[in-house]
Amino acid sequence: METPRKERFKQLFQRYYPVLCSTAHGYLADAADCEDVVQELFVSVWNRGKDNLPDDELAAYLIKAVRNNCITLLRHRQRMETVSMEERAVCMAEQAVEQSPMETKTTDYALLLDEVLAALPPKCRDVFMMSKLQKMKYREIAMTLNVSEKTVENHMGKAFKIIRAYAATHAVAMLLATLFYSNLPLLFISTAL
Repeated sequence: METPRKERFKQLFQRYYPVLCSTAHGYLADAADCEDVVQELFVSVWNRGKDNLPDDELAAYLIKAVRNNCITLLRHRQRMETVSMEERAVCMAEQAVEQSPMETKTTDYALLLDEVLAALPPKCRDVFMMSKLQKMKYREIAMTLNVSEKTVENHMGKAFKIIRAYAATHAVAMLLATLFYSNLPLLFISTAL
């Protein structure tokens, strides 16, 4: 036998589920994503006891919450796409480095790397160099610098933003190849620190 709360929740679910899926579809193209967002919202409503709100307040809460959850999902995906694009750029640069003879151009690359590293704020530069040139993980960098992993992420985001702006005005392929060229860390760890 169902408790009164379970019965009320079941009725709320049946009443609002189609409306909320329709609302979510205004933000998300995929019907499965819409259903996931709405189902997760109902789980949250149950866990947080929001199902006890008066009907008009609950309706407003559900509409606003599904909107916010859709926006959060879209932002998360956008961040993941940005990271994925950066990873592809790094991969392409590493492949270009492996396929082309770079020894004769090391001096040019060194100058470019010097310029872009000089454009970074000191803490941001340190974090970037530890991550990309010394191949340290964010957790290791955070422990070394005695900061949170989120701070490391913020510094890396700032570094990538500055590097992208720099790359927009300079030879992109040359810059990317320089940043990830395997022999360059040895050249710059001493000069950039």
